[in-house]
Amino acid sequence: MNYMMPHSPKETIKLIDNGILKGKKFLVKDMCDVKGLKCSCGNPDFYNKCLPAKDFAPFLKKILLEGASLNGITICDEFFYSVIGENKHYGTPINNMAKGCVAGGSSSGSASALTQDNFDFTIGSDTGGSVRVPASFCGLIGIRPTHARINTKNVYPMAPSFDTIGWFSKDIEVFRTIGKIFFNNFKNKKIKKIVIANDLVELVENELKIEFQNYCQSKFKSLDKVKISKFEKSDIANNFRIIQAYEIKNTILPWIVKNKPKISSEINSRFEMVKSITKDEYYLACQFRKEFILDLDQRLPNDIYAIFPTVPFSAPKCEIDDNTLGEIRKKIMMMTSIAGMSSRPQVTLPKLKHKNNPVGISILGSRNTDEVILENLEFF
Repeated sequence: MNYMMPHSPKETIKLIDNGILKGKKFLVKDMCDVKGLKCSCGNPDFYNKCLPAKDFAPFLKKILLEGASLNGITICDEFFYSVIGENKHYGTPINNMAKGCVAGGSSSGSASALTQDNFDFTIGSDTGGSVRVPASFCGLIGIRPTHARINTKNVYPMAPSFDTIGWFSKDIEVFRTIGKIFFNNFKNKKIKKIVIANDLVELVENELKIEFQNYCQSKFKSLDKVKISKFEKSDIANNFRIIQAYEIKNTILPWIVKNKPKISSEINSRFEMVKSITKDEYYLACQFRKEFILDLDQRLPNDIYAIFPTVPFSAPKCEIDDNTLGEIRKKIMMMTSIAGMSSRPQVTLPKLKHKNNPVGISILGSRNTDEVILENLEFF
């Protein structure tokens, strides 16, 4: 099982024998407290210095107290700092939906597991796309919730103003049921207006653009095409990068500087970039974020939902050189940074094909409309 961490529990963890998840089997990303176990955050040196957790992270305990059984801990990209899905220490999880291609990251193992084995759902985290990208690459349903709606206590932080807990499944009902554990505003509200985020569609490869257009024409009579932001997508992604990096200076970086762990070259180069980000750059990026949110809220007010391909292409091949990976990541981040910068919920559904491999369609809602999206998944 190349998606599983070697320090996964030897026996299934189950707290109770009833609840809305009774009989459901799941896995969790190597990112949080699991009682009695240590965490690696994708790095062996971190694991060696980590102490066993005294309890379960609150979000994880909620799931376990609904009767689900935890069957293992999944591999992730090193210190969660990639959307590609490779780990030089623990291996690259297989993507059975796109042979020879990466699963996407950083929640790579959680997505990979559902392409290989019969689990009901898996848990990941999403800061810059770490659930949405692997869900898209692996043909799964995935969610980045509204920021701060799910408790991230005892989850190892990366960039706290972006960090969220997300999940994957192949089954819509199971996927929605997980949402009912965390959200309590399900009112059978219908989605009345959907628009195409045309400025995001323009970022995708031509074959995929045509596939998306054909999907929209077959599924909906007609949809308005809108520009969801006046800002260049590269500027949005770059300001996301600056804020993320500056927050990492206060979360992961101090431990790395003190302990000097062995880190892969590609990830290490990103931490070197983190060191260079100044307070002034961070301040300007935060100002940009405020202006971006104001503009987006005017263009996509409450009760209007935008759809677009989740990523600009299907899963890249494994074993790509660092420079090419950097370019791939930049293109992906221009699409995934929208939800992170705006704190909005985004769900991706496996509806498209590119080069015969899966690509998701995303639904972006206003903040705290997670329940509405989850209630209307069949509509898409």
